[in-house]
Amino acid sequence: MLVNELNTKESSGLLSAVDRMREILHNEKITLPEIIVVGDQSVGKSSVLEAISGIQLPRAQNICTRCPLELRMKSTANIEYAIIRNSKRSEDAAETLNDMNEISNAVTRLTKEIAGEGTNVSSTPIYLTVYKRHMPYDLTLIDLPGITRNPLPGQPKDIHAQILNLINKYIEPVTAVR
Repeated sequence: MLVNELNTKESSGLLSAVDRMREILHNEKITLPEIIVVGDQSVGKSSVLEAISGIQLPRAQNICTRCPLELRMKSTANIEYAIIRNSKRSEDAAETLNDMNEISNAVTRLTKEIAGEGTNVSSTPIYLTVYKRHMPYDLTLIDLPGITRNPLPGQPKDIHAQILNLINKYIEPVTAVR
């Protein structure tokens, strides 16, 4: 059964190497499989990821996902925890979260660090790796900013085009499941 094969020590090591490759090759022409959530703003994209992952992501009235969130789900037999970092920083600057309830706050904090306090959108991703017990398989999910048709106060007039360009960058590879 595929689930048993993916949960071996050897497979886990290989999948970790794939995640490191994904970061290294982020702007290159080599792509790796990933599931990408795309749609209009405030239609429930993050809620779908919450249902799949079992972790709570930030919620807001207007635009909430303002930069790509690369969510990597990993199975563990031990303690559950998460590692999160701003992709502008080295892996040494990653933050370990032992309380899964802190993930939402950490994502919000890094989003503000990357995209600012307002409603701007950035193409710089946040990397979040969550280690949970009873995960049937390791999985990479990508949450992207929702499509905004009319700029909010403080957003550039071309926000719609900026978001579409960001989405197209992620969904262009044939390995992207969307």
